[in-house]
Amino acid sequence: MERITVTGERGHYEVRIGFDLLQALPELVRSVDGEMRIAAISNTTVAPLWGRRAAASLGAVGIYELPDGERFKRWPQVEAICRWLLSLGWQRRDTVMAVGGGVTTDLAGFAAAVYLRGIRWIAVPTTLLAMIDASVGGKTGINLDAGKNLIGAFWAPSLVVADVNTLETLPPRELRAGLAEAVKTAWIGDHEMLDLMPRGPFARADALQWERMIARAVRVKARVVGEDERERGLRRVLNLGHTLGHALETATGYRRFLHGEAVAWGIRAAALLALERGLMTDEAWRRLARALDAAGPLPPLDDLDPDSLVELVARDKKADAGGVAWVLPTTDGVIPDQRVSIEELHRVIFRLQHASMDRGPDGTMSRL
Repeated sequence: MERITVTGERGHYEVRIGFDLLQALPELVRSVDGEMRIAAISNTTVAPLWGRRAAASLGAVGIYELPDGERFKRWPQVEAICRWLLSLGWQRRDTVMAVGGGVTTDLAGFAAAVYLRGIRWIAVPTTLLAMIDASVGGKTGINLDAGKNLIGAFWAPSLVVADVNTLETLPPRELRAGLAEAVKTAWIGDHEMLDLMPRGPFARADALQWERMIARAVRVKARVVGEDERERGLRRVLNLGHTLGHALETATGYRRFLHGEAVAWGIRAAALLALERGLMTDEAWRRLARALDAAGPLPPLDDLDPDSLVELVARDKKADAGGVAWVLPTTDGVIPDQRVSIEELHRVIFRLQHASMDRGPDGTMSRL
């Protein structure tokens, strides 16, 4: 089992990564703060697979099952969670446990942040993306029609328990989307991780390889968050691929792209900008493109309106008086706070849309 400490303004917490950790959940939870009352939150897909089992192992007072999907990451679900906690008589000393992917951890974490002005919560991520990104770092939030994650709070969990075996039930597309986020993390702070990433579907025989990859990704994020929890500076590097990625999700009503897929398109856009500006060598650009290709095919974007995408990018929460700050890859890592003109963005979207229509024989786009 891997054990990684994440430090923040409210103290520190641990991320545990390993096999069959749901069986050890009672012991791990007690290690945080002795006995505690638990209310579990999952969704209608994960609850029958893992959520109810996790809740039962802790003697949870109950389990609230959210609808499944990014389009449900809205305020009504947060209010519903808070009303449910109120019906349970939940108090500040009590705890919420989120069992699921990034949507579930975002909703449960945000509800924990605002209920009674803040109660403790525990994350039990069951998707690859949630294990390496969404459940680590304390970012919680919900979406608006105008954009993704425009309402939220920095509210770190007390514990993160990532049971690698839960990836057995993850659909292949979800697994590939998580690998795209892993590529992002690797390029930010651990290029060697690109050579260690698993290929193909999850199998128990390869579980140790997945565990090591997840742990390396979490260590990168833990280092960044430890230095800048509230994204005043360094943490912005974690937004690589997210500027256009969030616009793609919003433009399609959170129905066409999984988050990791949208981020993969966003990384491609950022890499093209970096190549044009001389921030990356051709060799580095090809290596990044190959890593994204290996993560799997992406939904097309050739039918999307470029003007609408540009408008959505302009609304990004990272915008300021100088425009929208992009994170661009370099040969050795990334560089934040890069301003991108409307003309540049239109040009890059044009190239991506044509690449979406003209893939290689194997479905890849590294010829772009």
